[in-house]
Amino acid sequence: MTEFTQQHGVREIRPKILFQQIEERNPDRNVMFNVSIPSSAIGGMTLLESSILVSLASLTSASIFFEFGTYMGATSVLLAANSAPHARITTVDLPPASIDTAKPDSDEVTLILQNDIENDNYLRRTFAEKGAFYIDRADAETQNKIKRIYHDSRSLDPQAQDLAGRFDFIFIDGGHDYDTVAIDTTNALKMAKPDAVIIWHDYRSKIHGDVTRFVDHFSQEIPLIHVQNTMLAFMLKGKFRNLLPN
Repeated sequence: MTEFTQQHGVREIRPKILFQQIEERNPDRNVMFNVSIPSSAIGGMTLLESSILVSLASLTSASIFFEFGTYMGATSVLLAANSAPHARITTVDLPPASIDTAKPDSDEVTLILQNDIENDNYLRRTFAEKGAFYIDRADAETQNKIKRIYHDSRSLDPQAQDLAGRFDFIFIDGGHDYDTVAIDTTNALKMAKPDAVIIWHDYRSKIHGDVTRFVDHFSQEIPLIHVQNTMLAFMLKGKFRNLLPN
């Protein structure tokens, strides 16, 4: 059986492809990483997804990170806890005061795990009510590596806001509708360094079909990779295009 299959312009790889690269670079030591127990709340990442993010950050020696979609702050903390002391993570989410926190009726509650719009509304309400509590309860060293921005990502201006060409690792996990993912991706391309990795979460999600539709469409122009058994897809820019075996 081959390691790679092709589907909708997205190359499929097994997680072990990345892990093998880590092992080959570190033949004489155990490679460890710090991770919180996965949250029981809706919208978190699995342990496998967390290990993939950390592996990609390690393989690319990333130190300047940007995250679209802060939510609970778990991913920001994950990246801060597994990066160099000089690393910095910038994360953006909506201003909490701009989010409608009105409780849904009982019919809408049943749709949270079925309907993409209701799911996103739930995630926004949770963020407005609880904030990025993973960051809030992290140690001072971790918190000092994280910069929070409260702004609608759809109106970001990378050039005007001094974000253009600065980041070597960008994680897209904000609004999941097609237009928002497209805008965030356009901005990510402007914000990325020539050598960088850009990652999308919720690819092949059973709820957020627009993410899959966008990534599949985008992959017709730019080579993308999906890690099997995860909802992560990513692109490698510049010198990192040769990061993985063909």
